[in-house]
Amino acid sequence: MKKLILGLVALGGAPLSNAFVASPTASLTSSKSHVRDRLSHRAMLPKKSPLYVSSVETGKEGDDINNELFQQQRTDRINAVAALNGIVVGTVALSALFPLLSEKIVAIMALYEYGLGPHPPDLTQAAVSFDLLARIPMDALRTYQEAVPTNPVFFKACTSGVAYALGDFLSQIYQGRSLATIDLPRSARSGAAGFIAHGPLCHYWLLTMETYLDFDGAWWATGIKVTADLTVWAIFLNAAYSTIIGLLALRPPGEVLRDVKATSWLALRSAWRFWPFVHTVSFSHAVPLDLKLLWVDVMEVVWVTILSKVANEDKNAKLKEDPDAEVLSVVESHNVRPEVEIELTRQEELGPKFGGQLAFELPKKVLEACWPLLVMWPVLYVGYQVEMALGLVQTH
Repeated sequence: MKKLILGLVALGGAPLSNAFVASPTASLTSSKSHVRDRLSHRAMLPKKSPLYVSSVETGKEGDDINNELFQQQRTDRINAVAALNGIVVGTVALSALFPLLSEKIVAIMALYEYGLGPHPPDLTQAAVSFDLLARIPMDALRTYQEAVPTNPVFFKACTSGVAYALGDFLSQIYQGRSLATIDLPRSARSGAAGFIAHGPLCHYWLLTMETYLDFDGAWWATGIKVTADLTVWAIFLNAAYSTIIGLLALRPPGEVLRDVKATSWLALRSAWRFWPFVHTVSFSHAVPLDLKLLWVDVMEVVWVTILSKVANEDKNAKLKEDPDAEVLSVVESHNVRPEVEIELTRQEELGPKFGGQLAFELPKKVLEACWPLLVMWPVLYVGYQVEMALGLVQTH
């Protein structure tokens, strides 16, 4: 009789295991259904019945097995996502590096295969190889500068697209995401917004400032450009970027508009902590017009990296100060520019209690927020004198 009872229980557990393996997507439903059936069957038995005891013990074992199977499938899915993300990231990285490195690598291989030929005694293959590799940044910059005038809108759109995708990717890495959890579609949307909005719009904005806000090269003209860029233009650009990101994420227009209104002031305050001093160089005569957007986009990546690193350090500092403190993990994107995304995520993860103790907390008063716009003026004057000494500007 006992063998018959155990056999019936074993047969009762067979369909769950088979359904779980055959249909992973229905695993949760199948598990709930099986547990419900088993509980109903158990409810009809006397509690002292040997059949009831055997059913309870076998049910617990079945739940443990199902949990293990569920965790294994979840782990397999995470590993699959990590592998796919790794393939995508590796492909993109190789595609970007190949045009820069292929010619130099071929030259170095030929150098070691055929030798230097007649050469001075102090010249070695290693020295020539190092010189070839050291020339890569300047050669790439020269190639870029020659290509931009042929199609300025397209090349500047590509520049901003790469910068924004890379900036978003780095911000996620510095915030502790791995290949299994990183949101590559979010980085792709950020790059698309940079390509569609930031690059083309900034191209025409820079031309407009050079035409109407240069004031014959006066030293204070750079300050006017910086102020205009970090007020009127920053508000417009943040709205355009957030709108495109929201539409690419298939969000309702009403939600996108609310996000734009909610993040406009935050975007301004974030920009005023870094860009006034960077733009004293960006809008000066030291950077050629065709390279200004490249300079701005490189500094954008630097700024996002700094913000991400500081936000991650703040999170670690909170946990070190209070190991039992609650640190939330923000998974959903806010669909805003990378630097604003980092600030919003930091605020949500750490909470208001620790918000006022952070070194990089955004100021709450306008005068505290805009002090860099005031301090930059003497910096501009000194920079103008240096430009004159180097012959970069001519006095009238």
